[in-house]
Amino acid sequence: MLKLRFYTLFLCLFVGQWLLGQSGVPATPAANSSDAEIRKNTEALVSKYSLNADQAKQMYHVQVRKNSQIAKLADLQSSDLALYQSKYSSLQKGTWAGIRRILNTKAQVDIYQKTQNEVQALRKAKRKELANQKTSKEAIEAAVLAISDAGPEAIRPL
Repeated sequence: MLKLRFYTLFLCLFVGQWLLGQSGVPATPAANSSDAEIRKNTEALVSKYSLNADQAKQMYHVQVRKNSQIAKLADLQSSDLALYQSKYSSLQKGTWAGIRRILNTKAQVDIYQKTQNEVQALRKAKRKELANQKTSKEAIEAAVLAISDAGPEAIRPL
């Protein structure tokens, strides 16, 4: 059964790649992330949410879009940190919305809600911890944004 799921995912991603060449979505991932990284993230989310082949294809598109947006924001990180943080926060929210639209079973939505609650709890705890240390507002926001949009199991530095 696991082999069948793997082959189905592989076939879906292959077809998705082919379709990307014919759609308005960029066929190449962002310069700062390899296709292998996007596939790895997609496979992790496919496994986490038990997605079917069509959902896996949609999840791949969400990951490609996310990584291309991150690449576009790279210059802002050093030039205008406040704008970067605002846009990155919007990007995270958009990615979560894209993921939520893909999910269509109660079990998938329950996992999504649990992950959202865990991320919110981690962010709240980080804000409180840093506020108690009298950390600057910008540093607090950077630390909160560093809590990955993939969920609490992975913390991604800015």
